[in-house]
Amino acid sequence: MLRHLPGLALVAVLAGVVWTIGAAFQDRTRLRAELAATQADLATAQAILEQAAETARIHRAHLDRAADEARQWSALTNDLQNMEGRDAPLSPLLAATAGRLFSISQ
Repeated sequence: MLRHLPGLALVAVLAGVVWTIGAAFQDRTRLRAELAATQADLATAQAILEQAAETARIHRAHLDRAADEARQWSALTNDLQNMEGRDAPLSPLLAATAGRLFSISQ
């Protein structure tokens, strides 16, 4: 039995090496599959992110237009409120004075 021990040890070592190399190849194959799946997930996530960025850009542009429109409306409202009473008839004294200055006959 002792004379077969070096041969058995060599067979055991070779079996261990073969088993380790086989496991390494299986791990490599599994890792490649995981990498491919992860790359696909990453591409999907990047596409979603680009879509969200485009949506945000469009939304910001819409909000900017709405804010400009609100400012214009506010300015128009202020102008109209400031014009109230400007078309009222002149007092008799001012009407007579304006008539003499501009030769307006009444």
